[in-house]
Amino acid sequence: MFGLGRALQILAMVDCGVALLIGVSNPSAYAIQLVILGSAVILFSLGRLLQKKARATAASIGEPNQSPMSESE
Repeated sequence: MFGLGRALQILAMVDCGVALLIGVSNPSAYAIQLVILGSAVILFSLGRLLQKKARATAASIGEPNQSPMSESE
């Protein structure tokens, strides 16, 4: 589940890049940019929630932390 969360976050970053490219190529396409950025926010948030759930599950069964990041996130 941790890997799926990371994959969703990476996909959200790619979405942001696509929105940026659309903005550069067609500056008047604000609606399309906002829809793509909205989907990126949703994907990133879902990925973050999956990561937190995976960490909580791993901690409850006594597995070591799955990332080198600090616990104070």
